Amino acid sequence: MLRTVFFTALALSTSLAWAAPDGKALYTTWCAGCHGVKGLGDGPDAAYYDSKPSSLAAPTYKRGTTDKAVLKVITKGLPGTPMDAFGDKLDEAQRGALVDYLKVLRGEKP
Repeated sequence: MLRTVFFTALALSTSLAWAAPDGKALYTTWCAGCHGVKGLGDGPDAAYYDSKPSSLAAPTYKRGTTDKAVLKVITKGLPGTPMDAFGDKLDEAQRGALVDYLKVLRGEKP
């Protein structure tokens, strides 16, 4: 019995360790403060900046909405703006999950 419980717990912990990152949760933690819950650029921290954060719910972005373009901005940030680089804060899978979640905010995915 104890052995079965151990292997069940091991299998569960292993599957949880390999679960895909939750883009919405990552967005809420790292992005919503500036960009707002719905991505409109109206987060609670937005008032502290000279320029309003970008609307991530807009159908297009100034630097493009391809996965590659969005991932580049998330990874490297935008020098000279409050948009921080997240390449050293989030791993590749987490940044990819954010790219996918931004498609939800733009209405491209349910």
